[in-house]
Amino acid sequence: MQKAVAVISDIHSNFEALSAVLEDLRSQEVSGIVCLGDIVGYASGVKACLRTVQEFDCPVVMGNHDEAACLPNPPKDLNDTARIGALFSASRLTDADLSWLKALPRSLEINGALFTHASLENPFSWNYILSPFDALRHFVHQTTHLAFCGHTHSPAMWIASGGSHVIERAGQGEMTIPLGGKVLVNVGSVGQPRDGDNRACYVIYRPDQGSVEFRRVAYDIKRTKKKILRAGLPRFTAQRLSLGR
Repeated sequence: MQKAVAVISDIHSNFEALSAVLEDLRSQEVSGIVCLGDIVGYASGVKACLRTVQEFDCPVVMGNHDEAACLPNPPKDLNDTARIGALFSASRLTDADLSWLKALPRSLEINGALFTHASLENPFSWNYILSPFDALRHFVHQTTHLAFCGHTHSPAMWIASGGSHVIERAGQGEMTIPLGGKVLVNVGSVGQPRDGDNRACYVIYRPDQGSVEFRRVAYDIKRTKKKILRAGLPRFTAQRLSLGR
């Protein structure tokens, strides 16, 4: 019997959102947590978020912002807001912290399900899955029936039932995992949702029931925004939290 597991992603140094998710998890019957990366970046709670995830002692995969914080210069394909967030994160982390992030794998297979941050098409390019065509390119490389990802900050379920036909479903509430074909679940974002709902988002995967539940959790957005501005980070980083965009 496989017990339920919480899957979180894209915390982005938002400690208030992460704390609210952990509080919500206390009321759920889960055996553990899997983190799909982007622990750091954007917001100001870099150290607190990293320490909290490390204390979970749970499976973690690398995200593109985690990687960017470890590089001497953030990648050129990051926008200015993301670059500033990566440099800020790097300035708050110790050499040991950076070594821990550098050692994270790009994907993990656990009990027959695959966990990754972005598309599997090219794990070193951090491709987004935003369309059925993007999902199809990912599914070519997905060797398991079920996989979980983050990266787009928008909860969804992608289903490949055969050939080139891919179905997208918005990630809302409890959803049954189709038995056939391949399925990819985007678990949304804890720290910076972009689907128009500003509440933190995460997923509970219940293998015995063949389902996933998308959970939304309200948190103290005003406090997070004040901390972002106080740290001298871009105003847009704070503003977008209220919009959920």
